[in-house]
Amino acid sequence: MIGAAYNNRMLNCVTAGHGSPTPPSALNLLLVTCDRDWSAAVTDALTDLGAGGISTCDARGALARLSGVRPRYSHLLVQPESADGLIQALADVTSGPAGSDTAMLILGGAADIVPGVGVIPSASRHAIRAALSRPHFSHAAQEGAMLPGELRAALSGTMIETRYQPIVLMSDGRPHALEALVRLNHPTLGTLSPDRFVPQMEDAGLAAQLTEAVSRQAFADLAGPYLRGLGLRVTVNFPLDVLLTQAALDRLDEQRSAAGIGADDVIVELTESRPVEDLATLRLSLEWLRARGYRVAIDDVGPAVPRIAPLLDLPFTAIKLDMSMVRGAEDNPDIKAFLTATIERAHARRISVVAEGVETVELWRAMKAMGVDAAQGFLVARPLPVTAVPVWLKDWNETPAFG
Repeated sequence: MIGAAYNNRMLNCVTAGHGSPTPPSALNLLLVTCDRDWSAAVTDALTDLGAGGISTCDARGALARLSGVRPRYSHLLVQPESADGLIQALADVTSGPAGSDTAMLILGGAADIVPGVGVIPSASRHAIRAALSRPHFSHAAQEGAMLPGELRAALSGTMIETRYQPIVLMSDGRPHALEALVRLNHPTLGTLSPDRFVPQMEDAGLAAQLTEAVSRQAFADLAGPYLRGLGLRVTVNFPLDVLLTQAALDRLDEQRSAAGIGADDVIVELTESRPVEDLATLRLSLEWLRARGYRVAIDDVGPAVPRIAPLLDLPFTAIKLDMSMVRGAEDNPDIKAFLTATIERAHARRISVVAEGVETVELWRAMKAMGVDAAQGFLVARPLPVTAVPVWLKDWNETPAFG
């Protein structure tokens, strides 16, 4: 397969469910407040529980710390007045399997200030102790299916949202691009991951409209106040059927031009769950994009991708190694041999190589030693709301590369 459409890793719905309370010895709190009463109450509550630690920082610092894999905090406690307008962004990076596995709690404020996030109503050591002793939210299975009419309404309204996962160069750690990932914020079903609605949209013949909606938002964000001037490209995902449609390519070019961004700032990424059979037509689409200055990439390259050699003869500028291959390279000689050969073949054709799923320093170093050009994964950053990208970027640029 050449990738799951729109990146099935973007699962980020959190619903209340049965979990296990954090044992006192594992409590590691990240506190965002300027209020001495709240600080004292949190300290007293942790003392009552007999263990754990507290780190205090501002909202931007908390967002930077929670964007990657380390350090791990059991809870994020945020006072809305101290959140610097980033409370929704903090909720986003602490939620779901793509989040940091940190339980977020709001200190004071309305119960519905952030849907699905618990509130500690008063600066009481007893209330805080009780909240820290409760089971975490669990990543409960999402239920329900959207009807065709709902799918079309989602595309015409504001339910489609984007998140951005950074890609950095391994040579010097310099940020290179952002992959635009989709999610659907449903008013009653909650936040739906791509595997919950993308297949339904494709079955309903709405893949082109969804691609257009995500591209439109990504281009607007790239030209907007949070991303403009950061020097980052944006990657937009195109299913094969859409990539082979000239009308979709024309619309992509119109959207980009209307947003006022250059074609060289856009990477069109082929994501598909079935083999490419018509290489000649795919070549025409790729040549059309390349002639206009776009970059083009293949997603989720692994041994399961049929006819990989002919694909690499097409005018792609990058390939992305499947995360399961990246994670298995250290322990599986066959996987390592496949990756080594694929990287060499890509470089011989001047195609850059991105490793997905890089979550540890050891994986970073292993991929760099194999000649991989860029990395994407939780070690670098989790999928971020657009407001969080400048915060992550500043923190990343101030942190030494992994070597």
